[in-house]
Amino acid sequence: MLKTKHLITSLLAIAAFSLLFLSSCKNGSDDEPLTAEEQRLLDLGGSSGVTWVATSITFQGAPATGFDNFSVTMRGTETSKTYTSTDADPLLNASGSWDFNGTNINQLVFDEDSDNVYSISNLITEATPATLTLTVNYTEPGGTIEGVNGTYVFNLQAQ
Repeated sequence: MLKTKHLITSLLAIAAFSLLFLSSCKNGSDDEPLTAEEQRLLDLGGSSGVTWVATSITFQGAPATGFDNFSVTMRGTETSKTYTSTDADPLLNASGSWDFNGTNINQLVFDEDSDNVYSISNLITEATPATLTLTVNYTEPGGTIEGVNGTYVFNLQAQ
C-alpha cells in the first residue's frame, strides 16, 4: 500500500510539474517577433493610422511652395494600406492606397505609381514625436509639368 501511495504521489507531482511547464510555454503568435515588414507597417501607421505633418519640404534643394498644410495619414495592415492627404497635390491624391515597392520596406509606392518611388530615411520611432523623411524624384504622370518634376524631400513628424 505504501508503494502504491508513493507511486500515486510521484505521478501527481510529475503531472503538476508538467502542467506548470506547459503553461509557461506560450504557443501563440504573440511571442513571435514581428517581421521587418510588420514592424514597418506599425511604424508608419498600423491599423489605427498615424498622421504625418510636414516640418519642412524642399524641391530641388530649395524650400517648396504650395504645401503649407501638408499632411498624410497612413494606415497599413498586410492586406490593406491606405492614406489620406491634405495639401499634397499634385504629388498625392486626397486619398488612395500605398504599398511597399515589392519587398523593399524602405520604399513606398502611392496609388500603384511605380514611376514615383518614395524612399524612407531617418524613420525615428523612439523620438517623441516620431520623425520620418521621404524623398522622391517626382515625374508627373502623363507628361512634364514645369516646376513640378524634380526631387522633393519631406521632413515629417507624427502628430
